[in-house]
Amino acid sequence: MAVRVILTSDVKRYRKAARALIKGKDRVLEIGCAFGKTTKIVAEIAEKVVAVDKSALEVSRARERLKDFTNVVTEVRDATEVNEVKKLINDHLNGRVDVVMIDLGGVAEPGEVLSLTRRYGFVFKPKLCIVKNRLLIDFVKSCEIYQ
Repeated sequence: MAVRVILTSDVKRYRKAARALIKGKDRVLEIGCAFGKTTKIVAEIAEKVVAVDKSALEVSRARERLKDFTNVVTEVRDATEVNEVKKLINDHLNGRVDVVMIDLGGVAEPGEVLSLTRRYGFVFKPKLCIVKNRLLIDFVKSCEIYQ
């Protein structure tokens, strides 16, 4: 089964997609949680959330924001280190991820975002990836399939 990938251009649409597409029994991996505002939205819906960010300061802020949620684990991790994130998933989600959310900043290099999306899709085989990256959307819109 192919992973469904939803591309969004901004945080408003990213959060709207999360609200519409994440279900109550879903286990979610959020890459690039920053200070946890989107994580809080997801935690209100999903069964369990593992949220990572490479910034210790942002993770500290996210932990404070999410301190009342028992279904969230927030850790400092570099998302490019997939094996490190996989250990977290094995420890906290029993290896199962239903939804991967990726927000490396709206203007992160599209190739990096696309590569991470493919890698996480391959490793966890989620049913859904929600990705926020305006430059990737601009690139996709400029493409044409020649047959």
